[in-house]
Formats: sequence, structure tokens, C-alpha cells
Amino acid sequence: MPLSRQSVEPWLGLSTTVTLPTRASHGARVSPEVLAAVLYATCRYLLRAILAGVDGSKGDIIDAVLLTAIMDADIGHLDEIATLGWRYATYADGPPDGFRRPISVRLLSDRLGLPYETTRRRVDGLIAMGRCVRTEHGVHARLIDEPHHHAGSQVNYAAVRTLLRDLSSRVPEVYWPKADASDLGAGEPPLRLVNRRCAAFAVDTLARIADMAGGYDEALVYMGMVEATGRGAAGDAWPTLRTSSLARSLSQPIPSVRRRLHTLRTRGLITAQGASFDARPAPQAEAVVSRLAVANLKRLQVLFAQLQSLDVGLGHERVQRPEDCVAQPAGYVG
Repeated sequence: MPLSRQSVEPWLGLSTTVTLPTRASHGARVSPEVLAAVLYATCRYLLRAILAGVDGSKGDIIDAVLLTAIMDADIGHLDEIATLGWRYATYADGPPDGFRRPISVRLLSDRLGLPYETTRRRVDGLIAMGRCVRTEHGVHARLIDEPHHHAGSQVNYAAVRTLLRDLSSRVPEVYWPKADASDLGAGEPPLRLVNRRCAAFAVDTLARIADMAGGYDEALVYMGMVEATGRGAAGDAWPTLRTSSLARSLSQPIPSVRRRLHTLRTRGLITAQGASFDARPAPQAEAVVSRLAVANLKRLQVLFAQLQSLDVGLGHERVQRPEDCVAQPAGYVG
């Protein structure tokens, strides 16, 4: 078990040492370096997953987050019973509409921290595009079996596996579940099951980052900055990123990214170096970034503990479904 470090780590300005209360970590105390590395890996994962979702939402991050939250409300409950979760684990085995649980616009607004009218207007737009269906109990996602959605599911699944590899290699001080090769077979990968569990993590994490950054568009730019400049940070030597380079990497318009960077700088979340920026926060913002990093680490442990409890092995390309699971006819994507 590593000893905690008392000095302030320059990477992201984190100075918090946290004790993990999880059984697997046996009360391990982790240092600011660990928190920073985990936050960097999380931003890298979320960027991959979000940009895939944004691509399917006509370039709008808020619509992508709304769809993810609606899907989580719809079918996230399936995994409360392991056999049911595995029954609808692969892409070919989509859950029937009877399993869906619609969510109200008010609950969506509260969960995502968005104004009610903004949420209502956005949901109406998603319904008009055929992405959601309104019922007397709320809205649920209507995801059609299309090649671009299958590709998006594969992108997210691959990103989760990359995240676990990143965490295992960069942060060995913290316990991360490992797949048991003896339990792995040559079946189809559990795309739906993994994506359902990750949806809750992604929505809750993004809501926290958006609250800190001033909005979901700002959160996207902040994560891009952390991923790009935190990767090569060493002590006081920080790589910087110009607005045009960041906009290109995020596939966002330069004027929009420039405005988001101004907001992030005003909030003290990034540092300007001439015409470029890096992800070091100002002293007054260090505490809020530290709290975000601590909460992020604990949520990640919960996510992988859930996957482990469902016998999901992410260390292999293919995962064998439990023998007691019965294959179901293909349904809607969800």
C-alpha cells in the first residue's frame, strides 16, 4: 500500500489525499498523483464516448447527454438481476419495449442540472427527430438498429476496455478488477450490458464536470484540455494547446471553443500561456478540482465493481455469457 504524499502535486493542482473505503482497496490512501492520473484517464474515456455520441446527435453534446440519460433511465435497471442483464447483453439481443421505464422531463432536468425549459425544448427536438417517444409516463429512447449506432456501441465498449488498461497501468496503487481468462470464451462481446453500466457513470460524471465548468459545452472543452495537456505534464513543465488545435481535435467551431476557454479561464480552471492554454487551475479553483477528482475515483471503483459482480471480463475481446442465459430474438437497440 503506497504512502500518501503531503506536498502539492503540480498536475492539476491537486493537493487532496483520499482514503478509499472500498473493501477491495482495504482503506488504501491515495495521493494527488493518483487522483490526477485517474481524472486524466476518465477524461480520455469520456471524450471518446461523448464524441461518438455527439456524432450521432448531429454535433450537439447536450442532445447526446440527454439521450444517454434517457437510455439509462429506460433500461439501466435490467442489470439489477444478473441473468436478465445477460439476457440482453449483446448487440443482437436488444430489450423489448416492455422493459423500458420512461422518465419525465422534470427528472431529466434535475439529474442533468439543466433548466426545465431547456430540457423540455431539447426533448421535443429529439422526439421530432425520431430519437425519443413520448408516453403518458414520460419519454423513452427509440434507437433503431442502424450501422452508425452499432459502430457507436463498439466505440464505447472499446473505450471502456482502454480505460481499464489505462487505469491498471497508470494507477497500479489502486485496485482495479482483472478479468479471469478461464471465464472467457468466444461469444459475442456484451456491448449492451457494458454500455448500460457506463451510461450511469458517464451521465453523473459529466453533470459534475458541467456544474464545475459552467455548462456541458464547457465540460467538453475542459476535458479536451485535460487530456491534451495533462498527458505530457511533468512538474512545472506543461505542454500547451492553441485554440485552433483544440477545436480541431474536438470537431468544434473555433469561435465556440474560444468562448468556452474564456469561461474556463474566468472560473480559474485553466491557465493561459500567451496565446495557448493548459489545464492547471488557479489557486482558488484547486479545491473544487480536487473534490471532482476524489468523487471521480470513487465512482470509477463503483462502476468496475458492478461490472465485476456481473461477471463481465473486460480484459479480453470476447466474453462468454453465463450458461443459464437464454438467447432472445433481436429487438430495438437500447
